[in-house]
Amino acid sequence: MRLGLHAFGVVSGLLAGALLLGCGSSPPPTSSPSPDTQLGPMPGVPWFEDATTAANVAFTHFDGATAMHYLPEVMGSGVGWIDYDNDGWPDLFCVQGGPLRPHTHPGPLPTHKLYRNNRDGTFTEVTEQVGLNKNGYGMGVAVGDYDNDGFDDLFVTYLDRIALFKNVLDPAAPGRRRFEDVTVAARLANPHWATSCGWGDIDGDGRLDLYVCNYVQIDLDHYRTCVNTDRNQVYVCPPTVFPSESHKLFRNNGDGTFTDITVSSGIAAVPTGAGLGVLLLDLDDDGKIDIYVANDMGPAHLLQNQGGGKFIDRGLLSGASLTVGGRFMAGMGIAAGDIDGSGRPSLFVTNYQNEPTAVFRNQGKMTFMDWNHQSGVGPVTRRSLGFGIVLFDADLDGNLDLAQTNGHVVRNSQVLLNAPFEQEGLLMVGDGKGRFREVSEKAGGYFREKHVGRGLAVSDYNNDGLPDLAFSHNAGPLKLLRNATQTNNRWLRLELIGNGKTSNRNAIGARVEIETGGRKLVRFIHGGGSYLSASDRRLLVGLGTATKADRVLVVWPDGSREAFRDLAANRGWRLTQGKSAEAVPAN
Repeated sequence: MRLGLHAFGVVSGLLAGALLLGCGSSPPPTSSPSPDTQLGPMPGVPWFEDATTAANVAFTHFDGATAMHYLPEVMGSGVGWIDYDNDGWPDLFCVQGGPLRPHTHPGPLPTHKLYRNNRDGTFTEVTEQVGLNKNGYGMGVAVGDYDNDGFDDLFVTYLDRIALFKNVLDPAAPGRRRFEDVTVAARLANPHWATSCGWGDIDGDGRLDLYVCNYVQIDLDHYRTCVNTDRNQVYVCPPTVFPSESHKLFRNNGDGTFTDITVSSGIAAVPTGAGLGVLLLDLDDDGKIDIYVANDMGPAHLLQNQGGGKFIDRGLLSGASLTVGGRFMAGMGIAAGDIDGSGRPSLFVTNYQNEPTAVFRNQGKMTFMDWNHQSGVGPVTRRSLGFGIVLFDADLDGNLDLAQTNGHVVRNSQVLLNAPFEQEGLLMVGDGKGRFREVSEKAGGYFREKHVGRGLAVSDYNNDGLPDLAFSHNAGPLKLLRNATQTNNRWLRLELIGNGKTSNRNAIGARVEIETGGRKLVRFIHGGGSYLSASDRRLLVGLGTATKADRVLVVWPDGSREAFRDLAANRGWRLTQGKSAEAVPAN
């Protein structure tokens, strides 16, 4: 969250200085839909319908706003997709916040919510039944099968702790699943303000390790107040007012416990940053998981895996640490994907208002080129303050598209900064050559509404072959968007399962090449991503008009390569390491 003078057109400094000096410039005006704007599905344009009410999802993030404008009040929380009962239908987990001083809150404290997929487009809330009716100041979520037992587990971050919820059989109901808090037994501890988190096998032992971003240190009893003297208004202090905290890396011991290797891995030697986004994937194609971290008002970290659980920060040398002109990013959300047909994952980082979402085009050999202007993303995103972001193929043409959720962090931003607090979301379609164009106004009603956007996660929750979106909002209701795009394009849904020995069962770290009709598409299974959120791990690949994938080559996390041939379109396929492809029903 970039709360500095640069956000108002000056090169550097804190928001406090800008407000005290009265420096402020209006953001570029946003256009409103004209009366003749198409308000229904258009062939060739992705279209999303608000399915929240129809799907029986009724989650609202707790409004913790106070007159003090504490920094945590504006951060929001994430959303995650997890098929907790392994029925092939993604379930929806909503992370809940809470009051900063819970002992003063009247009545029951709000809790997280889990919605089980009913397989008919609707959900049933099962939070208490599965043991997730937990409260606290929740932030982020990561989904992963850390014990390789075939069932995904939940990891949740909080303002003052972390929690690991193991997916277990319910002893009171045979065949039913529930979650057990095993944080203490797993030897996981982080008494700091944890935000985004991600799973990934960093040492190649077939088990998922855990990276946890920490933000800043705050003390509510001795909290610094930021005041605009011209207007005599309190506003949220920037993160640079507070000390930052080292992030954490935990190695999976394979016996249900973890070891904190923050120091031995080299992570502790990296200058601390206010971490808000993390991705775990192989960025230099050397077969080892690297870690990319978006920090707020500081350089991003690109932690290159040296092997043996050791990392070195190559952020500045790689070109993916700073934005245009060598400036710090207000890094919030983060995404990666092959946007240009190079077979390499490029990086996206959302940014502050009047700053573009950063696009770093992967040039190979751990070098990146600033691509925000050439991509078309920079000019469009500059008008917004971005948080969650995902790359996905909204219209199944084989090219990755971009969705971004936006919202300000200064509650009185309209008065102090002439910028809206609530903002519209964003949808851009890609051309497969590294360029994007905005289609927000024609993509459905949600993208013309204003929200305080935060988390964003993608999943084909109704298994119809079109990717859907879940948006979380600070102090507002979650929105579920069903993809109703009119298209004749075809698709494959690929569920990868590692052998659980040399490759983790989630296949995080795998590279997938899809050859169809003379075209090769490359997709990656990564840990982390977006802002505080967890997307569906299954790969939904658009094939255009092709009727099948001629060849799907999987490079498994252990480096082994396996080809699956002649996979028919418009259906799901389960690719298990060492076995033949298995077709799964589309609905």
